[in-house]
Amino acid sequence: MNYSRTIPAILSATIALSTISLLPFTSPQIALALTADQVKTVAKAVTVRIEGPKGGSGVILEKKGNTYYILTNWHVVDQAGDYRVITPDGKAHSVYYSLIRRMPGADLAIVPFSSPESYPLAQLANSPATAGKKAIVAGWPISGGSLRQPIFLATEGLLTGRQTAWNGYTLVYNNLVRAGMSGGPVLDDAGKLIAINGIVKLENNSDKIVSAGIEINTFMKWRLTVSLPIVPESPTAKTPSNPVNNSPRKPASAIAFAATNTIKAPSEVVNSVSLVSAYFATGNSNGTISVWNLPGGELKSTLRGHTESVNAVAMSADGKILASGSDDKTIKIWNLETGALVRTLTGHTNAISTVAISVNGEFLVSGSWDKSIKIWNTKTGELLRTLTGHSGLVNTVAISPDSQVLASGSKDGSIRLWNLANGEGIRTISGKNLSVLSVAFSPDGKSLAAGNSNGTVGLWNAGNGQLIRRLSGHTDGVWSVAFSRDGSILVSGSWDKSVRLWDLRSSSRASLTGDLRGTLSGHSGYVSAVAISADGKMIVSAGWLGEIKIWKRS
Repeated sequence: MNYSRTIPAILSATIALSTISLLPFTSPQIALALTADQVKTVAKAVTVRIEGPKGGSGVILEKKGNTYYILTNWHVVDQAGDYRVITPDGKAHSVYYSLIRRMPGADLAIVPFSSPESYPLAQLANSPATAGKKAIVAGWPISGGSLRQPIFLATEGLLTGRQTAWNGYTLVYNNLVRAGMSGGPVLDDAGKLIAINGIVKLENNSDKIVSAGIEINTFMKWRLTVSLPIVPESPTAKTPSNPVNNSPRKPASAIAFAATNTIKAPSEVVNSVSLVSAYFATGNSNGTISVWNLPGGELKSTLRGHTESVNAVAMSADGKILASGSDDKTIKIWNLETGALVRTLTGHTNAISTVAISVNGEFLVSGSWDKSIKIWNTKTGELLRTLTGHSGLVNTVAISPDSQVLASGSKDGSIRLWNLANGEGIRTISGKNLSVLSVAFSPDGKSLAAGNSNGTVGLWNAGNGQLIRRLSGHTDGVWSVAFSRDGSILVSGSWDKSVRLWDLRSSSRASLTGDLRGTLSGHSGYVSAVAISADGKMIVSAGWLGEIKIWKRS
């Protein structure tokens, strides 16, 4: 999307901070009120997401050359570390922490980043805010459920008044504000910036928490007294380098797939997909499981039983059994031939984020937000053992094709390999503190693909734990990876709303390569799940906005 075209014409001009006066702005033009939807469009175009050791939201306020300046709360970035700014077009921009500037006496900071792209700047209000006027507060809170993805939110409300300044906060409003929206803009009904949002306790001797903002004039009085640093280079969307087998390769011919059908799921988010032969299943955020026919995408059946979001589904190799894991802390086993619930497994103390069934059908494995992994007997439901060792929630599990090795990936940045039969740890692979979002074994069991939160995919030697190659191309977290049956193609799905196809065989077919051979675009929301058919001729991808796409090789 070209965000420079989304702001109404009345706000099309940008104002450089160096020319803004603190006195009331005089102009023959009167600021016209916009509709709430128009103000929200303005808000989305100037609001950014800030990620790092802490994080929150911010607003694009100023530009000098290729350096942009984001205004946010100091508490969003007050912990030193590596931060990045995600702009409204989805691009990630690295931040030099040493260049962040804190405003003394107020919970405000300026975060610079460099980009050659053209982003609109927020316009400042012409006059002080007035109680009783409408206001829009925007930001990037984290979604509910175990998926925990950032979502853009802009809420309507009224300015209710002012209170004695506390850390710069004076303006009070009744908008709904959620964690993660700190540092986001407060806009008036003309789409002009009047304050920076935060959640604070303002009243003395009171437990009352209110939504409050630091008015823009508070910042401007300081801004006009200081100069801001210029970012020396543009590290936009920089992917950490890796010396292992990462040299540029000669471009290869594309692997061509075309979308043949787009299906609307019965929920806002499709969290997972499992595919066998003539049908596939999806785990939905409304607590249902949908079973769909291939290749047409007709709804075959709906399985109901979970009381909260279904985060994971896995079908047995013969397509007769399905396992599902949910926010309701249970795993359910279903008979796919009859649609009947066979049994419910309990024992985890937090949401189930991932499930897998061994190829031999003997084992069912579940991973949870409680940081544990449980191994169950698929046929009897007996809990065989509980594996502990991850220090963060378990995002993903996969079982090797010979049903002997279990791989798990965690928010703690590690991949752990376990002996599935006895639960003993084999080795731990460090991911350099990158949250591991998805794992999958190659069909021969010799390699392991791992999707990471920084948009890369690591290809690992499952035998010795050595990195073979790191695949770079996505610009946001890779939530799902899947191998074709012959091991020649790896499919990855990402928050950047794309599906990518990687060629894993050299011309001699003797070693893994990892050339990017295709990008499937068309999803309007995050892609959270992908699956590829056994013959490699069909891909199913799904994610946010309830979109499911069926792709056919052409």
